[in-house]
Amino acid sequence: MNLLVFPMDEVTWSYIVLVLAIVPWLVYAFILTFFVLSILYGRFRMHMVSNAASLVEDLPGVTILKPLMGVETFLEQNLESHFNLQYPKFEILFCVADDQDPVISLIHKLQKRHPDVDSRIFLGGRSGILNPLVHNMTPAYEASKYDVVWVSTSRILVNTDMLLDMVVKLNDPKVALVHQMPFTTDQRGLAAAIEKVYFGATAAKYFLAFHVLGISCITGMSYLVKKVHLEDVQGVAYFGKFLAEDFFLSKYLHDKGFRHRIAAIPAQQNVATTSIAGYKDRMVRWLRLRLNMMPLTAGIFEFLSESVPLGVYASWSVYSLIGINPYLWFCGHWALWCILDYVQLKAVQNGPLPFSCATYILAWVIRELLYIFVYIEAICNVRRIKWGRRTYYLSNFGESIKVVDDRPLISV
Repeated sequence: MNLLVFPMDEVTWSYIVLVLAIVPWLVYAFILTFFVLSILYGRFRMHMVSNAASLVEDLPGVTILKPLMGVETFLEQNLESHFNLQYPKFEILFCVADDQDPVISLIHKLQKRHPDVDSRIFLGGRSGILNPLVHNMTPAYEASKYDVVWVSTSRILVNTDMLLDMVVKLNDPKVALVHQMPFTTDQRGLAAAIEKVYFGATAAKYFLAFHVLGISCITGMSYLVKKVHLEDVQGVAYFGKFLAEDFFLSKYLHDKGFRHRIAAIPAQQNVATTSIAGYKDRMVRWLRLRLNMMPLTAGIFEFLSESVPLGVYASWSVYSLIGINPYLWFCGHWALWCILDYVQLKAVQNGPLPFSCATYILAWVIRELLYIFVYIEAICNVRRIKWGRRTYYLSNFGESIKVVDDRPLISV
């Protein structure tokens, strides 16, 4: 068998090495831009709640959709924070798929404690919808009284300032959706510190920078949306054919020419117990979704924008180009990245962190190293995603899903 061999002289090889060595510096330029934009936004714009004085006489009614499954330690506190909202017109619609779910008893308890709050329970969901969240909340969405709908998942702890800020931002006729950047309440333990570092530093860098650049990037944990803008597709039920319903809903509105706004106060995920394994499983599920929807972005650029892969790549680059010790470069690269993430986290936290600097460094190092294992697990069997009691198979860039396993599974 004859093999076709292309001879490569020293000059050609040197050009190839040069091109490969330039790539990490281009990535550095993007990452530095994201750091600067997100840190400045976090420092000077976040936590500056919009003034609701201009809307006091004309605040729109708000329907709060609460999709629920099971009872967690802080769930009562999270739900009661919605009952305690000081807002003139709102209703809370609880969405429960199983009529034997113990959460129903908790809801009844809270309804008796707050009889003046308009609240109802919707059981069973809507058949034919594969996305479990959309399946759960579609009947309540269709029965909602108000045009402004707040989707607020079970983990979210809220207050009145959050709602007022989002309502004022949504009042802009060019805005169809206002979302909260995901963050966490202050909890003890290393796993809780890792989650806070991830949401307050790594994730915040992209959420805030993308917002400044006008790029659509939202999460479905907590967002306000105007129903009128979803009438063409008959509401949220349309997005139940996607597993990442929040991505496709925001993309639909963005493609129609509407803007998205980010709330001044991040979403407060209030969960009593977490674990490093649980965090890892959650990251794998989310990364698999992104790999299916945006394979090049999530598979290549996102990978290279992490501190470990980019540090290794850049260390080789500086050694190849100018002979700098790659180990020293990586140490400096990692130290600077850690410091910038700390500055970012402090801006998002808007107060003292619930752990020491030593705990921060340990949590940060674990998070950065853990990403490599998350990435490897995510790209293995990338089409299959476990969520709730089901395993789903994705295809066609996340636009097609089917259930491949209905065995009971631990929710991640």
